[in-house]
Amino acid sequence: MAIVISDEDKKVLKRMHGRVDHILSLYKEYFDALAEFDRTGVLKIHGKVLYVRKYHENKDNYLEA
Repeated sequence: MAIVISDEDKKVLKRMHGRVDHILSLYKEYFDALAEFDRTGVLKIHGKVLYVRKYHENKDNYLEA
């Protein structure tokens, strides 16, 4: 079973991909900052530290957020 996509649908899909690519490139710095926050616990945008995750030790001496 083959799916047939019309030329108009192809144009719409191409425009949608273009918009998504534009948004991702526009906000790439913020996405990268969120990924770094997940790894390090430090949210830094434009070289400025906005937030540092605080850790607490539980009863077994493990760190938890």
